[in-house]
Amino acid sequence: MTKEEILERVIERIKENEYDYEIETFLKRKEVNPDEFKSIIETARALVLEERLKTMPKKNLAVFIGLVALIIATIYLFAFYLPNTNVSQNKTFLSILGTAAFCFVSFLAIAYYGTWKPQFLKIRDTPRIDFTLMTLMLIPAVIVYFIFSECFSNGADRILKATQVDAVGTVVDGGVTEVKRVLRSGGASFASITVEFETKEGKTVRATEDISSYQFKNFYLGQQLNIVYSSEDPSNIDLLLDDESIKELKNTQQRDFTPNDLLTLMTTKKENIKATLENISFGWEQKSDAWMNEKNNTAVMITDNEVRLITTFGKAHSYPETLEKMGFKKIETNNGKKADKMEILFGDKLYENDKYYFQIKTLITGGQQMSVVLVNKK
Repeated sequence: MTKEEILERVIERIKENEYDYEIETFLKRKEVNPDEFKSIIETARALVLEERLKTMPKKNLAVFIGLVALIIATIYLFAFYLPNTNVSQNKTFLSILGTAAFCFVSFLAIAYYGTWKPQFLKIRDTPRIDFTLMTLMLIPAVIVYFIFSECFSNGADRILKATQVDAVGTVVDGGVTEVKRVLRSGGASFASITVEFETKEGKTVRATEDISSYQFKNFYLGQQLNIVYSSEDPSNIDLLLDDESIKELKNTQQRDFTPNDLLTLMTTKKENIKATLENISFGWEQKSDAWMNEKNNTAVMITDNEVRLITTFGKAHSYPETLEKMGFKKIETNNGKKADKMEILFGDKLYENDKYYFQIKTLITGGQQMSVVLVNKK
C-alpha cells in the first residue's frame, strides 16, 4: 500500500473510534516503519479533527443539552407533575420507572459531557458508551427512588387532605412481611392492613394502607376504624390512628382542654361549637345535651351560664396553677357548705375572678376516676 492509502486507512480507523494501539497493530501488519507510527497517527488525527470541528461540536453539544433537558423533564414529571395526580395506587411502579429513566439519561449525559471540545474530538467523535458501567449508578438510583417515592406519597397526602371524605372502614385483611437479616444489625419487617368501606355514593371499596409492624398487633379482622378517603381516588386513604395523622388531615391541635378553652366555649355561638371543639381535638359528636368524644373519653356540656367538662382524671391537674396565673383567686371553703350559691364538697377546688367561677371536682363513675371542671358565670 502507498503512504497515501495507509493514511486514508488510518483516518478511517480513527473515525471508527479505534484506539492508538489498534491502529499501531494495523500499521505493523502493513510493515510500516515503527518510527513513522507517531507521525502518521498525528497527521491522520489532525485531518480528522479538522473535519470533525466543522460539525461535531454543535452536534454533540446539542445531544448533551437534549439529555439535560430530558433529565429536567424526568424530575418534573416524576417529582412534581405525576405526584399531584391520582396515581397513588401505582406509586411504586412509577417511582421505579422514574428512577430507571433518570439514571439512564443521566448516564448518557455524563458520557456526552465535554464531547464538543477539541481535546475530545481529537481522539473520537462520539463517546464510547460501556453500559456495564451503569452499575455505578446503583447508589444514586436508590437515592432517587426514595426521593420520587416520597414525592408520590406527599402528593397523595396533599390530594387526600384537599378531597377527604370521612368513612368507617372494616379490617378485612393484613399481614407482616419479614425481610431476612442481611447484615449483622438484623432484618426488618413491614406491615399493611386492608380495609373495606362504602363511599358516600354507595360504592364498596377495598384499600390497603402501610403501617408499622409495631402498630399491626393492635388490629384484628372485623375491627371498625375511622378513615378518610379521597373523593377523587377512593383507594387513596389514611387511617386516623394517631395524633400526628389527625392533626395533619383535620387541622386540629389534638390536645387537652385548657381553662381558656372553657371560657371561649362560654361565649361561642351554638352553630360554632363543633368547629371550636374540632379545633382542639378530632372526633366530637353531639348526643342529647352533651358533646362526646369517645376517642379522648371526654364530654362537654354547654348551657347559657355553665360549661361542664368531664374528662380523664389528671387532665385538669394543672388547672389550679394556670388559673392563678390568669388572675383567678382560690376561695377557701368549708366542706359541705355553700359558697356564693355553689355547693363545695370535700376535695373540690373553687377559683373566681370578677366574671366567672371555676370549680374542679373529682368523681368515680363506672369504676373510673374522672375530673369534672365547671365554669359558671357570676
